[in-house]
Amino acid sequence: MRGDPEAEIAPAVLYTRQGCSPCFALKRLAGRSARRHGVRLRVVDIDSDPALRELFDHEVPVLDLPGGVRLQGRASAGEVDDAFRRAAGRRGPGWLKRILCFGAGEAPRRPREDRRS
Repeated sequence: MRGDPEAEIAPAVLYTRQGCSPCFALKRLAGRSARRHGVRLRVVDIDSDPALRELFDHEVPVLDLPGGVRLQGRASAGEVDDAFRRAAGRRGPGWLKRILCFGAGEAPRRPREDRRS
């Protein structure tokens, strides 16, 4: 959607693989923090792409967030939440308007003044 500040922001990307316990744990933490801070999360299985497998084979899980923040391996809930908080802070107020149900890009309306005097 044009004009929406969030449309220009890349999602957080979690590189993972099946059967990886640290990947499972980070996926749960990242999903919770992504919802809490309004950041989209994309989960990518590195085994689905030979180039990604070669790049991240012994490095997963890897979480790349908007703004260049990267978490790798085991991370605490606090570390993950702080990283998402920083990423959310770079997005501008568009996410807040949506949470407050003002619609996409629509600012809150002021109540009309009663002109009867």
